[in-house]
Amino acid sequence: MEFVKGSIEGEKEFNGKVFPLTLVPPQRNDIKNSWKDLVEMVKKGKEKLSECLSDHGAILFRGFKVESGEEFEKVVESFGWDEFPYEGAADRNKVASRIYTANEAPLHVFINFHHEMALIRKFAPKIFFYCLEPAPEGGETAIVRSDVIVEEMEKKVPEVVEKLTGEGFKFVLHTKVPYKHGNHDGLDDTNTTVWQRMLKTKDKLEAQKRALETLACNAVKFNEDGTAEFTYGPMNPIKEFNGKRVWFNTILGYQTSERDGRVSFTDGTSIPTAATDTYSAVLEANCVDIKWLKGDVLLVDNLAVQHARRVGKPPRSIHVSLCI
Repeated sequence: MEFVKGSIEGEKEFNGKVFPLTLVPPQRNDIKNSWKDLVEMVKKGKEKLSECLSDHGAILFRGFKVESGEEFEKVVESFGWDEFPYEGAADRNKVASRIYTANEAPLHVFINFHHEMALIRKFAPKIFFYCLEPAPEGGETAIVRSDVIVEEMEKKVPEVVEKLTGEGFKFVLHTKVPYKHGNHDGLDDTNTTVWQRMLKTKDKLEAQKRALETLACNAVKFNEDGTAEFTYGPMNPIKEFNGKRVWFNTILGYQTSERDGRVSFTDGTSIPTAATDTYSAVLEANCVDIKWLKGDVLLVDNLAVQHARRVGKPPRSIHVSLCI
């Protein structure tokens, strides 16, 4: 069997390439379209699929009966790529040897567009998403090509882009005290702060060492009240991978119950609201919302495409796997 090109609602086209590329079984109504068929088709077409990922930025595999995290793991392994270990602030639970839950922030919270592990010194080149259970309402994963963001921002706010790329900008991650998501890595949440969970230690000296070695931050400050500040910058939001200029680091601040991100130019002055509003508008105008169906597998080039999570209603179960 060979994949057949499909389509989804809201897909876009950039430079003659559909985004995302949707691949389906040759016979959509065939009940035999199992995860084993998907694995076999991937193994036969790995080289072509790698080319497609480079050209399109994201590939959605739809119409296969992938019914568990363990079956999803077999699909991931069929590509032959090594696992990339997850590091970062997002709360995830391990469900198989190389499979994790997606960000478990409450579903009423919109998780804005970002490249996975963008604030970590080493970040995953590829991400697999798998839908075990779609939300009854909302909960879409939105994706957007970051090279398009660069093009649009340079057209719309060239002066701000020039300052951001020339002088850089500063990002301060402020972690708060409470952490209420269960026991992780042997740390009891009863007396655990967010930074302790992030860095998997309660020792400040060891935490500072791990932060400076692992995170892309330049400085760490632990406060007496249990909060902490991780300062990044000056950073250039635009990076180049595989000959493409992509908008890799967000210029949008955010706030949640556990942490917030504060953004400014390197000198401490605020980025104009008109520029951040333009950035948000560019994201929304050029993104595609993946309306999940059970069994969907989405492969994303993390060096070229940002992703976000729309507000939704529970239950929703999306698994992820990171690869080199």
